[in-house]
Order: sequence, then C-alpha cells, then structure tokens
Amino acid sequence: MILLLAIAGAVALVLRLYFVLPIFSRRQRSTLDARKRRGKAARSATQKMLCIVLGSGGHTAEMVRLLSGVDFDRYCQRLYIVGDTDVISLDQIGMLESRRDDEKEEYFVGRVPRSRGVGQPWLTTPISVLQCFGQVARLMYQHLPDAVLCNGPGNCVVVCVVATIVRVLGVKRIPIIYVESFARVNTLSLSGKIVYMLADRFIVQWPDILQQYPQAEYVPNLV
Repeated sequence: MILLLAIAGAVALVLRLYFVLPIFSRRQRSTLDARKRRGKAARSATQKMLCIVLGSGGHTAEMVRLLSGVDFDRYCQRLYIVGDTDVISLDQIGMLESRRDDEKEEYFVGRVPRSRGVGQPWLTTPISVLQCFGQVARLMYQHLPDAVLCNGPGNCVVVCVVATIVRVLGVKRIPIIYVESFARVNTLSLSGKIVYMLADRFIVQWPDILQQYPQAEYVPNLV
C-alpha cells in the first residue's frame, strides 16, 4: 500500500512538473513585456512588482542596460536581490532609482548570501547555497513578485528555483525572464544551462547558441 502511494505521488509530481515547467511549453516572444501572467496573488495593473537579480561586475553593468528598456510605469514596484557583499550593485541601484521621481513607485533591496563565492571550494558550496536559498525563499514569499528578470549571476539560479517551487506548489505563477550575457557567444554559462529548463523566456544575444539550445530566443544587441 505504501509503495503504491509512493508511486502515485511520484507520478503526480512528474505530471505536475510537466505541465508547469516552461521548457515543455515555451514559445518565442519578441519583447520583454509580451507575455502576461496572472497569479493567485496578482497585483493590479498599476502595482506590478519586478524581481531583479544583480550580480557583481559585468552582470550588473549589463543588467543596468537591460533595465533601461523595462517599463517602470508598469513595474512600479521593484525587488532587487543582491549579494550581501556586493556594494557595486547597491550603488547602481541607488543611482538608478534616484532618477525616478514618482511617489507611486517603491523599491526594496534584499541582500542575500552568495550561493558560491569566487574561488570557493565546491565542497562547501552546498552550505552556502542552502543559506542563500533560505534568504531568497523568505524574500520571495514576502513580496511574491509578478516576474523575475536575471542575466547570469550565481544567485539567479537560486531565485529561479524558488520561483519554480512557488509555481509548482500552486501559490503563484511567476514568469522568469533570463537574458544570457553578451560575452556568451557559442555556449551558455553554468547558470544559463540550469535556468534554461526553468525560464519562461530564455534570451541569447548570439545566434550560434540556438544550435545547441533551440528553445532559446535570439535578440541581438540588448546590451
């Protein structure tokens, strides 16, 4: 009896994953705002929240350029998730938000541990990933954003996993938009290879990548 219940549970989980994971139903779109989703806890049209994952160095520079094309009037609430030691991204957030002068807008900054530090041994990585996961899960549950935008820093994998769990549990469908780094010409980053299975829209900036990842979307010169 227990074995039958376990098998039934496993089958139900597989079916659930099949119907909710974007990789099984992904379609190409032409603009970042083309896809609209409604979750059980969806905000009104004037109160959309965008979760933005920032990493250090080049990832942050590219994300700032990407944000110049985001409709902030639609996403009047922003949740920035940054590494707890990433002061560069904090400065960029301050500069970006200082240009906005609208009392209806607000933003939040969530500082989380890095899922893996530069040069960190792989042996200790699971511990830091779990620490990051706990903090990200708390932020995502607290804010329940309407979409996630990320471009490759290690923490974005954790954010996308949490967003997928929220979707699988039926709490809310949070679309994930992933833009691979401009520096990736022929193959994906490690983060990209993982998020490829989870993202609703997976965008690359070089056409050669489509040969290995045909469900990606080629949009040149985004950054």
